[in-house]
This record gives sequence, structure tokens and C-alpha cells, in this order.
Amino acid sequence: MLLALLLTALLSAVGVMPASAAYPRISGEGSSWAGNALDQWKANVGNSGAVVDYAPSGSSQGRKNFANGLADFAVSEIPYTGDTADPQDQGVEPNFKYSMLPVVAGGTSFMYNLKVAGKRFERLNLSQSTLAKIFSGQIDNWNNPAIKADNPGVTLPNQRLTVVVRSDGSGATAQFTLWMLRQFPQDYAKLCQSTGQCKSNSATSYYPTQGLGNFVSQKGSDGVTGYVKSNQFTINYDEYSYALNAALPVANIKNAAGFFLKPTAQNVAVALVKAKINMDSSSKNYLAQDLSEVYSYTDPRSYPLSAYSYMITPAQTTSRITADKGSSVGFFATYSLCEGQLSSEDLGYSPLPMNLVLAAMQQVRKIPGLDAATVAKLNKTSSGVTSGSSNPCNNPTFKPGDNPKQNQLVLTAPFPTGCAGECQNKAWALYGIKGKPIQKTVDNTGNPSTGGDDGTKNQGGAGAGAGGGNQQSTKTDGSQTSGSKSTKKSTASGATNQKCDPDTGVCGDAGTQDGAGNAPVAGVPTTLASAEGWGAPQNLLILVGVLIVLLVLAPPLTARMVNRPRRDDQL
Repeated sequence: MLLALLLTALLSAVGVMPASAAYPRISGEGSSWAGNALDQWKANVGNSGAVVDYAPSGSSQGRKNFANGLADFAVSEIPYTGDTADPQDQGVEPNFKYSMLPVVAGGTSFMYNLKVAGKRFERLNLSQSTLAKIFSGQIDNWNNPAIKADNPGVTLPNQRLTVVVRSDGSGATAQFTLWMLRQFPQDYAKLCQSTGQCKSNSATSYYPTQGLGNFVSQKGSDGVTGYVKSNQFTINYDEYSYALNAALPVANIKNAAGFFLKPTAQNVAVALVKAKINMDSSSKNYLAQDLSEVYSYTDPRSYPLSAYSYMITPAQTTSRITADKGSSVGFFATYSLCEGQLSSEDLGYSPLPMNLVLAAMQQVRKIPGLDAATVAKLNKTSSGVTSGSSNPCNNPTFKPGDNPKQNQLVLTAPFPTGCAGECQNKAWALYGIKGKPIQKTVDNTGNPSTGGDDGTKNQGGAGAGAGGGNQQSTKTDGSQTSGSKSTKKSTASGATNQKCDPDTGVCGDAGTQDGAGNAPVAGVPTTLASAEGWGAPQNLLILVGVLIVLLVLAPPLTARMVNRPRRDDQL
């Protein structure tokens, strides 16, 4: 009874937490490819008191619901308009101002469930041409000659190969079919012709499967992952994060230099060096990606199916998105771009390079209702990076004093087995670097190579020796160069009316909501303003301490008082 009374009194005096957080609750929807990153970030900001809901319903649904005023933000791998947009989305675009900003980079992986000689097989190699034939319905058996050629010495089973694809509108599907369209247009045309569900001149967010007996459709990233995990002789496509979570092996994909790789954070970072980013700030698709040169990049460390995923945010208030909600969206977007990138690699993604972070932060400034803490965070980051004095976000791709365009992961990415000596020299020459010491190489598990550092052994038998660094995809992977260039103007090329600095990401006319521009400001911690200084959290710590003391001391003290003889008894 005594403890209950004390507890009630203390709680009444200090309060457990503020009745309402500094930021109103918001909800977003869209990409499941990026879903694991979003889940982690919303959990992290939740520790500060902010509440962010996110539904990984697929990029198509997310874009539609944001446009229709049913979500406060969306996440998608493709934009509403342009040559990389889905034709089925025609007429679906917000009637209010909005912005796109990259929030996560990653690699589309190919999870599989396969046993060889009764044991789980974890070293499957696939060339890009074989991959295109599998996912266009031309290969339906695991011992197909093309797969056998990619895996010499492996006795592959004579078993039906089941292809597992997304049933919902998916940015992962859009990016994957865009890769097939541009790199293997003949295979993509066969897919469209045999199913009648796509046009051979445009990618699609809805994977065509009609008439393909060995194809199975599942909803969402969790759906395709779960199906492969539960069924042998299957293969799917989705972000590497899902494979790591499910402990599923992924195929090593052959790049244009002839090496079979996994989509590690480093390999994705290397590949995205060749992404063309639309730097026209007047374009609706400002910061959109063109991946044409990513697919065929000849750095031996490059994973060819790498991409960015984008947050789509409001640039004005609407009947749904008030200035107060805008402050929440701005806070969450800033967290995602800054501290959120620290967890990217552990989650199976790759952190954004600092120049893209800075450019994305210019987009954040357009969100209505930014509060002073968020604006200060944006200003501090920009001033610290552009002056070279600091790395306010602790972004793993950036070293103070370097050009923010220089991704540290590219400089430290290990070379694959079989790429040493001249192979490494040719790779560094792509960046204008000469005389760099030869590095030890690693195999597909990330372990140091047991041999082949002289450039004579290639991982997985890719057949690319020391000179593999400059080999073209037409020689090492059968890529159809006729499809590597789009016949239409790329989304990322944009107009040329107004440009932004590709190194710093800063645009000449980019407005700042406090008029402070990039002026240095005081540092802002990641916790909410309401939790700064001495407040409820500190009071709660004291409360816990008091309760512990009471729980330890109260029972013996109470017993002593009860058993103490009364004065009347002593007389």
C-alpha cells in the first residue's frame, strides 16, 4: 500500500512522457524492396517519440496512394513520369507539388533454393545472359546447358526450375524488367510476346506470367522470399536484405568484367558510380537515376543490378498534409539521409554517397512546415561537408576534406579472386588513380582468397584473368549491346535549363525555409526537441532509482516497524 501511494505521487509529480510528441504521427507507403531499411528507421525514430507508419505495399500502390492523398509520403524505385515510368501509371500523378529524393541504395539479388548431391548448394553462378533467359521463360530446368556452363564441375539436378516473381506492382520488377529491356531486348521481347502482358519497348511494374507454366507469383518481398525458402528448385528476385534476413543464398551474378559477385554494400557502391543522376532541379524527375551504364560497368568489383530507391515527399501543404505533418515528414527524411545511412550495410543495403545526400537534403527543404531543429540539421550537414571540416552525419562514404562525390566504399572495396596485378591497375585507371598498391583479393563469401592473387584464378570459374578489368560485356557475358542504349531520352538526362553542382548537390536557387542558406549552426542531436535537456526521460530515471531503493529497503523497514514493541507493552 505504501509503495502504491508513493508511486502514484511520483508519477503525478513528474509525468511519464509528454502526452503528445513534438511531431505528429505520419504514414507512408510503397516499396518493399526498401522496406527493411524503412522499418529500421521508423523504429529508430520511434525511440525518440516520433511515430512513423510504413506499409510496404509495393511501389505502384505507394505512388498511387500518395497521389490520391492517402499517404503522407511514398517510396518508389521509379518516378511518375519519364521513360522509366510504368505506362500503366498514366494519369496517376499528384495534383500538388512533390519532390523525389534518394534514400537508400541496394542490389537486386536472386535468392534460390537448390540442393546438389543432397546438400544445399550455395555457390551458384549466373551470367546476365543466363539470368535473362531464366526470367523470360526460356530456361525451365536446373541442368540447362547455359546454367551448367556458368557452373563448371557442378552436377546440377535434372529438376524443373520454378521462377518466383512479384504479383503486385513493384519497383523491383520495374527495375529488373528495365535491365532486361536495355541489356537483353530480344529476351524481353520474347517474354512480352509469349505472355501478351507487356510491351517490348517499355519496362513494367507487373511481372508478366500468363502461359509460363514454371512461373509462380507471390505478393511482396516477404511473399517471394518465403516461397523460395519453403520450396526447393526455386529462384526469385528482390533486394539483398531479404536474402540476409531469411538466410538464403543468392546467385553470384557475372559483371561486364567477367567476375561473379554478390550485391555487397561495396559492390553496389562501385556500380552506382556509373549511375547518371538528373541534376536539373527544375525537372519533375530531379535526382532520378539512369542505370544504363551501371549494367555494363567494367570495374571488376561492380554488381550490375544496383539501384537507388526514392522517397516521394510533399512540396506544399494539402488537405491531408498540414504544415505540422510536413515537419514530421521532414524530420524523418532528414534522419533517413543522415543517421539512417549508418545501418545500411548491416541491413543488406549500401549507404548513399555524400553528394547525393546533400542533393537530397535540398529536396527536404521543399517540404512544408520544417521545424527549426530540422533546418539546423540540414544547414550543419551542408556547411560541415562542403567546408571539409566535419562529417556531421558520420556517413561511411565520406571523409572530411574529400570531395563529397568521392565514395570511400569505392576506394576500400575488395577485389574478387583472380583480379590482381594488371587487373587492379586497370580498375584504378577508371578513376584516374595510378600506383596504388596491389590488394589481397576475396572470394564470394568475403573471405581472403586462398590463391589466385597473381590474377590466374577467377572466382567461380568466370574465366577473366588479370586483364579482366577492361573486358566488355559482349565478350564476357554475352550482353546484347544493341539494347544497352535507350532509344528514348532518359529520365535522368532531364532538361538543361537549370543545373545543380554534381559534387555538392547544391543548386543555385534552392530555397531554404529559414533563409539561412548553408550558414553554420549549432549541432542538433537526433532526439526530438521535446526530449532535449532535463525532462521526462531524466525524471523517469530518478523515479526508477527511487522505486528500486524502496523495493529493497521497504520490506525490512516495514517488518521492523510491525515487530517493534509498543511503549505500553514495555510499561
